[in-house]
Amino acid sequence: MSYDLYFWPSGAAADPRQLADRLADESADGLVPDNRVLAFRAELLRRWPDLADMIAPWHDDLGWRQPWGHTDLADRFVGMALPYGWEGISALAVLASAHGLDSYDPQSDQLVSPGPQSPDGAVRDGVARVEGWVNEEHVVRMLRQISAYIGYAYDDLDEAALTGALDDTNDETADRWFEYPLSGTPTLAVRLARSTGSAVVSVNVEGSMDLLLAARIETVLDLL
Repeated sequence: MSYDLYFWPSGAAADPRQLADRLADESADGLVPDNRVLAFRAELLRRWPDLADMIAPWHDDLGWRQPWGHTDLADRFVGMALPYGWEGISALAVLASAHGLDSYDPQSDQLVSPGPQSPDGAVRDGVARVEGWVNEEHVVRMLRQISAYIGYAYDDLDEAALTGALDDTNDETADRWFEYPLSGTPTLAVRLARSTGSAVVSVNVEGSMDLLLAARIETVLDLL
């Protein structure tokens, strides 16, 4: 027996149950192509490659698996048939929310909120590190965006502190990374190092992050 879930752009369904019933038959009338759906799907498969056997509709990101049903709906919705007790299920609504999608649970016939939450409003299941890379010309943009997420007032003084900071860095040498704190809520340490012979900067963001913040930061790194 499987545990089914559906994801679509937020606010797209006046009647979630009716839409889910149609999507079960791959009838996506009323849903328009949305790149946020593809970004969410890519994030799912990056985190949990085993979902390739549990995700619909078919798309060429499933590699060697043979097409079934419609092959042009992957940018409209994501459907999953998960085994009960699947380990990552608590994170799915959080990640969907970070990508601007609603989560619908047919078993309970309701939209799923991006929780569970603690009394202070933070999502449980903390993340200690997010890793990725950006083009060097986008480092400041990345830092400004992350700062906005945590309420840190990134300004010209921060920018001045970064002038020349990457010149002697090397992401292949542990002691040649530059670390810069962003003192928001939570405080994050952003570690940066150039990749030899390229304009790429490797990025490690470390701190006590909830799943929503981690997903937002990962999305920034993917986009820059």
